[in-house]
Amino acid sequence: MKILYINGMGPVKKASLSGIFVSQRILALKKLGVQIVPVNARLVYSYVLQLLRKLKRISDNGKLLSQQLNIDYYVITVKVNLYDILKARISPTAYKKVLKRDLYSRLKMVDADVIHLHWCWPVGLILPELAAKKGIPYVLTFHGSDINIQLQNPTVKPVMLDIMENAASVEFVSQSLLDRAIVSGYSGENAIVIYNGIDTDTFYRKQDQDRDKDRHKCVGFVGNLLPVKGADRLPEIFFRIMVSYKDELDFIVVGQGDLAEKLKEQMKSLPVTFTGQLSPKQLSDIYNRMDVLVVPSRNEGYSCVIKEAQACGVIPVGCDVGGIGEAVGLYGSVVPVVQEDKLCGQLAGRVVDYLEGKFTINLEEMAFEAEKCSWTARQKESLRNYEQILLNSLSKN
Repeated sequence: MKILYINGMGPVKKASLSGIFVSQRILALKKLGVQIVPVNARLVYSYVLQLLRKLKRISDNGKLLSQQLNIDYYVITVKVNLYDILKARISPTAYKKVLKRDLYSRLKMVDADVIHLHWCWPVGLILPELAAKKGIPYVLTFHGSDINIQLQNPTVKPVMLDIMENAASVEFVSQSLLDRAIVSGYSGENAIVIYNGIDTDTFYRKQDQDRDKDRHKCVGFVGNLLPVKGADRLPEIFFRIMVSYKDELDFIVVGQGDLAEKLKEQMKSLPVTFTGQLSPKQLSDIYNRMDVLVVPSRNEGYSCVIKEAQACGVIPVGCDVGGIGEAVGLYGSVVPVVQEDKLCGQLAGRVVDYLEGKFTINLEEMAFEAEKCSWTARQKESLRNYEQILLNSLSKN
């Protein structure tokens, strides 16, 4: 079996770990004997557009990278100009012309049994025609914002729904995300839920004797420092924890993003360390210093960091949005998002409950259950899905 595997959210110069969960899937599929043709493809902006975005203080992540996790990607950039953007605001299918010129013409030459795209919009515009031209099925995977934002755009919605309904299969990383798509008009008839996995060779709980028994308790955050991840809520959450918890305490913030400098200024009086972006190995070491992970997201397809943290013996406390509750399961807590002005206090209070031992969790059991969620285990589900798709395709022919 050979898959043309398109990463529409792959690594770029200023975010080398972007879309790393797609690369993890590729590695797992290769271990399972699947041939993969990996492509890192997305829109890039003309010089004029880059200047305009800079004036609006919209960060540019730089050029696409050709390697991640020792996977060599074929890099295909689709350059758009101001005229393309303006046209697409009126008719979203306007992107199709440049996609066909820069992407379709190259992908149609690739021999494969299935096309699989992560991040549907706008690359997905060419998939129905490309798949028909090659006489093979296509699969989509949705991770969160593509449903929570793109599908909610009234001009994009009908086109995107058509692409979804005509796919051989549509993967969602959580049941919650699938439910949101159905509420937004998707039939769900070709849907399957396959959760994200974790690298169990990297993320695991170190033996107690390896931990510093005299260390302070530690509360952490891992993710992009953006409003969608609730990073702007961190100062209030951390200050409330500091006030309520009477013993010495450390905070760690892992990640990068537009809010980084503002957060550093707001929390300069706290014992907080900002690490920036870390390698998986470095992140595993940080998890093993934490006691509780805060996940204050506003939207979340499925949070890989929750399972990584649990595998390392860290208790997650998050907002009850998207797939966070599905990732937490029985090991941690989710707080309903009812009143914004009370949310940070509720999250902080639950964190303190764990720090003080008012709530307890069997950490060994939690880590054991999390370690069952390897990328290989998850991609066995994808492989079965591919096999069923190809059987269905053969029966139709």
